[in-house]
Amino acid sequence: MRKEELYEKGEELRAASCFREAVLAFQKALEMTPSGDGAFRLLVLKRLGDCLRMVGAFEEAKRAYTEALHLAQSAQDDLEVADCLAGLGLAQRGLGELEEARKNLERAREIYEEYDDPEGEAFALWALGGLWRAAGELKRAREHFTEALFLFEQLEDPSGIGYCHCGLGGLERVAGNFEESLVHYGTANAIFQEVGDRFGQAYSFCGIGNAHRMMEHFGDALEYFRRAEELYRDIGDEVSYAWTLWSFGTALKVLQDWEGAEGKLQEARELFAKTRDTRGMVYHLLALSEIRVFEGRREEACSLLEEAERLLVGKPFQLERIHLELYRWLILGGDGTVLEDIRRNYRKLGANFLPISPKLPLNLP
Repeated sequence: MRKEELYEKGEELRAASCFREAVLAFQKALEMTPSGDGAFRLLVLKRLGDCLRMVGAFEEAKRAYTEALHLAQSAQDDLEVADCLAGLGLAQRGLGELEEARKNLERAREIYEEYDDPEGEAFALWALGGLWRAAGELKRAREHFTEALFLFEQLEDPSGIGYCHCGLGGLERVAGNFEESLVHYGTANAIFQEVGDRFGQAYSFCGIGNAHRMMEHFGDALEYFRRAEELYRDIGDEVSYAWTLWSFGTALKVLQDWEGAEGKLQEARELFAKTRDTRGMVYHLLALSEIRVFEGRREEACSLLEEAERLLVGKPFQLERIHLELYRWLILGGDGTVLEDIRRNYRKLGANFLPISPKLPLNLP
């Protein structure tokens, strides 16, 4: 098979959300492409980076995007440079390298804006929305997702619209607006069903499940998590699959199915570790600390909180740092003044999900 045919095969597989298989096709195409064929190597490297990112291989994706970036810079093609910077920024975001990711994504956006490329600008805005969400800057995230949604609507880009609704759905959940979250994810899911985007369907199924979980509709939540699980397993996206497992485990934890919850959380932990997802590891440790409390193993629960604190050192994850303080208050005890300080810190970020009288097991959004 010629390298061009392998590339086309990779594109077909990528469009069908078969990312693991697409990676193999693009890697073979790259092996067959001589260094002198810079234009084709650039094309393949970008797509390889995209698919590696989708299966959680962020370090490998960074290498692919970095090589592509050098080729684009050598060719003095600014729009190609912007594409590579956007991909690189997303890979860095996946690794929690948020400051480096921010610089690359903002530079990509500047180039797209300079060249009057609204599609590229919308994509960069959406990517920045996810970055600010990971950093706990929920108000900034909302601004970026909303601006991206406006541009995608002007472009009549259904997939872009769907992914923006997913981003907004996650924000509304943390903001405590669970019904609005469900509307956003439901809107996204209908779009993804119509256009046949299997990854988008899995993403929105998980979001719908989480909205139901926060409204304590646990039967519906578990059903949607099962749908998301099935699709993610087939697609091979270990990053998003890990978060679905955490969500599933959290629902079971709230239902006090300790054995079932720990099983799902352990599966999630293995994937968080494999994809080097620090935020995910913190969420796993917090949930596990609750289970240990109910098992009467309070000392071990405290050790888990200490481990979570070590993971957060030097990391820009503001929301997770407040979560840790809340868990300390719930497990170690404290007065109402401390709780009000925690609540105030959540509100500063735009997170208003906390019940009046929080208790374990906690239904964390």
